[in-house]
Amino acid sequence: MAPAISMALGLGLLTGGFSTIASAQSNATPPADDKQDDAKVTELQSVTVTGSNIKRTDAETSSPLQIVTAKDIENMGARTLLQVLDNLPAARPAQVDSKSLFTGSDGASQANLRGLGAQGTLVLLNGRRLSYYGAPAGFQTQFVNIDAIPAAAIERMEVLTDGASAVYGTDAIAGVINVITKNSYQGLEVSGTYDIARRFDSYGEKQASITGGFGDLGKDRYNVYASVNLYKRDGIPDSEWYDKNPAQFYVNNPSYIPNLRLGTGSAPGAFNPGYYFAFDPATNARRDEAAPGCNNVLQVASGTRCIWETWMNREINGGANSERMTAYVNAHFLIGESTEAFAEATYTDIDLRANGGTPRAYGTTTGNPQSWFSRNTGNNVNQFLTPWLGPNNEYNHASPQLKALMGGVVGLSYLLQDVGGDHFGQRNTDQSYRALAGLRGYFGDWSWETALATAGAHSVTYQTTNVNIDGFTRAFGPFTIDPGTGRVIISDHPAYKFGEISEANAALLREAFPTFDIHSWTRLHTLDGKVEGPLFELPAGEARAAFGFNVSRETFFTPGNEDAANGKITQQGGSWFDGKRTTYALFAETVVPLTEKLELDAALRVDKYPNFSANVAPKIGLKYQALPELVLRGTYSEGFRAPSLAESGTGGVYAQIGGYRDETRCAETNAIANLLRQSSRPGDVDLGDALFNSDCSRNVARMTQPNPDLRPEKAKIATLGFVFEPAKWLSVSADWWFVYRRNEIVAPDYSNPEEIIAMTRFPITETDLANQAALADMCNDPASGVSCPTTLPIYSTGNVASVIGQYKNRGRTLVDGFDVDARSRFDLGEWGRMNIGVAATIARRNMYNSDDGTGWYYGNFIGYYNNPRLRATFNADWSYKNWDTGFYINYVGKTKWAYDQIDAVDNNPDTCTGSFIAVAPGQCEGAPSWWTANLSVNWKPIEKLTVGLTVKNLFNRLPFYDPNDWMNFPGYTNNFGRIYSVTATYKF
Repeated sequence: MAPAISMALGLGLLTGGFSTIASAQSNATPPADDKQDDAKVTELQSVTVTGSNIKRTDAETSSPLQIVTAKDIENMGARTLLQVLDNLPAARPAQVDSKSLFTGSDGASQANLRGLGAQGTLVLLNGRRLSYYGAPAGFQTQFVNIDAIPAAAIERMEVLTDGASAVYGTDAIAGVINVITKNSYQGLEVSGTYDIARRFDSYGEKQASITGGFGDLGKDRYNVYASVNLYKRDGIPDSEWYDKNPAQFYVNNPSYIPNLRLGTGSAPGAFNPGYYFAFDPATNARRDEAAPGCNNVLQVASGTRCIWETWMNREINGGANSERMTAYVNAHFLIGESTEAFAEATYTDIDLRANGGTPRAYGTTTGNPQSWFSRNTGNNVNQFLTPWLGPNNEYNHASPQLKALMGGVVGLSYLLQDVGGDHFGQRNTDQSYRALAGLRGYFGDWSWETALATAGAHSVTYQTTNVNIDGFTRAFGPFTIDPGTGRVIISDHPAYKFGEISEANAALLREAFPTFDIHSWTRLHTLDGKVEGPLFELPAGEARAAFGFNVSRETFFTPGNEDAANGKITQQGGSWFDGKRTTYALFAETVVPLTEKLELDAALRVDKYPNFSANVAPKIGLKYQALPELVLRGTYSEGFRAPSLAESGTGGVYAQIGGYRDETRCAETNAIANLLRQSSRPGDVDLGDALFNSDCSRNVARMTQPNPDLRPEKAKIATLGFVFEPAKWLSVSADWWFVYRRNEIVAPDYSNPEEIIAMTRFPITETDLANQAALADMCNDPASGVSCPTTLPIYSTGNVASVIGQYKNRGRTLVDGFDVDARSRFDLGEWGRMNIGVAATIARRNMYNSDDGTGWYYGNFIGYYNNPRLRATFNADWSYKNWDTGFYINYVGKTKWAYDQIDAVDNNPDTCTGSFIAVAPGQCEGAPSWWTANLSVNWKPIEKLTVGLTVKNLFNRLPFYDPNDWMNFPGYTNNFGRIYSVTATYKF
């Protein structure tokens, strides 16, 4: 064999890439009479595709595979992997970094295929695993942060919408997203992008990248290139966001804007003396009194208050400020005639910051205290109440009449402005990396490859939100018990000086409300190897096989904050995790041409995890060439997900659960609120508006314990479909997909009493009694105009204080549906080329059973909230001379407001509610369908320069009100209106 041919053959087998193959072929012309070399050159067309370890000449396998090229990404106007997934109907909304605050994994974005969650979607970089994000979502779900993947180096993205545990192991139940970088690069390229949205002055996204490389693998026997990506997104404060929610939000929350006190309260930075209050022991009624010197007095039903404007620098709702840097290095070196050394390194640095908003107020607690579990206090619930002012306190300037109600003891509401408006908030940092080195080559007709990789992440959450009890005591203590009322009171002469704004006060507040940190580390070390080649010849062709192994060492460590673990930080309990494990895997795969038209693809993988038996994951696929233009295909596989170290290690979640719904308290509070809202007296209506739904969604102390006895989730997965190409310009594919997942690992369903190991309740509070007293006062006053019932509604119990549960295997899910994809290509002659495509996912069933019983207790979710029957994308790309345009429409079908058939009893067109909250007029039937369009235009005025303009949400569509979503509009919409993006790229 000629040396040039030998090198070309080795290079083609090693890289498996089209661009390198083409280069190798162009540099080596085999002798016309050398049939063996002709065969070898033909073999250069073999490539490896996602979901298989076997090189093949036809990228169309038995499994459905979507390929998104760098050109496709450019035409989408997508700048990040997250934006690419927005254009794939099989991908469902998941966590995005801009809305990730207080999720436990702040600053990260997830991939979610089929709606089975980030834990069921495997994300790879060049066919190998990345480390999990440092902090798991909800302290449970470990996932790959897709923001950490280098965007500028992406060559293409392959999305396998079929289970692949038989090839890749755990997490691949819903499918695989394999991001493939450029195999080599020569030259230098710089690019910059700037996004603005005219609806929000503060909106801004800026990106820049530089990619450079040298060396020709075919000529110089090496290539090295690097890419650096920079990203910055500006935070959006409530000062821009507060009046831009959908209109129905303000109908449902009539006190929202008035409570901001804009134009009526004291301005930020201006001293405000606050107000005092006390309770009438005879009637339980509350009495308020503005402090002397107040210039912003508000008359309320209970008296007068001194009010302040809400400082709207808070950046929690609109999106935090984010800065990201990703660096990627890729190197290839040829060694001898048949071996290649390769190496990759990726590093990502993320910094997310959000201003917490208004300075905290000193507000004497009259309702439920803050409650939380902490690691070192066992099952005892920690509680914190802001104390009262005693009768001899030097800052107790309440009137004699108010003091007389409670023996001189009064409550205080006072704005603590000394530390300014930027002290409170949250910051999250994450540094992640992956480095690998390997060798690949061939012996005879067989290729081999092995690599050693190490990956990891270090995430830190910095929060300046909660009280440090020791620091609070230094500022306002020591605390004592008032002998007359038994109430906790502050020092009569506290270190903090009410009535002034000073640096001395600020220093005390920084101790009372300090910044505390939570660190998390993940590590993943892997060694893998495989061989691939022909087994034997059959009449229909060559049977090929691949065999390999994988050894992984995985660790996850969150030590928790020491002060929080000791119960010193309110609402933070020092959640901690400590887990490590070594896993082993063997796998094999074969492709056998049974006949000239029928091909068999079979794979088998055995994974051994500690604490449970080896898992065997098989897969079998068939591809049948029924006609030259028609391919029939189908697969069956079994998948699994091993328990994450957060779920099965040691430690636990000591924190709070948000949105807890207590039906008893919700109904009792709303009964009181609804009567007050009918009153002709303004103060009653204000109180009723404030109470309405206030007890229907609360923060509750929770303890969620890991479970070392968890079993892996198991799944049965199948696909069946066809690819039809009736003409060179048209291709149509359709596939039915099916996933049945069981033994699901879930956090406790705290709305289900059977899953709560222990629960405590608060007693009925003074605020509860005051609300009852206010109702009685209204009903006794004919001027209110309210016809009250003979027996007034009252509170029968206090709110839930705490719940305890444990992760468990529970329930199962069945999802299936159809993926349809049609692509057409038109040669327009002198007018260029046009590609038109339509992709759709049509959901058929989404059924869930939360226990281990028979049947599907909740019925079919399709058509219910967040489970539309149809998701679709239309695109048209037109290339004309030095112009490229892309037009994309994304569509999401309509749904009911109810989550399931059970929820529909209370939330249906007759009630015109979702989550028990009124929806917008005309939308009682459910969430309407939604679509947006993006238009991108790229112009190449000279060979080395490309400039582009993308208009996202071309028709400036604004979202509808969604009562089920905490953002008040669906997660697949945005509230920014039309977004303009300008890009420039220059190649040196």
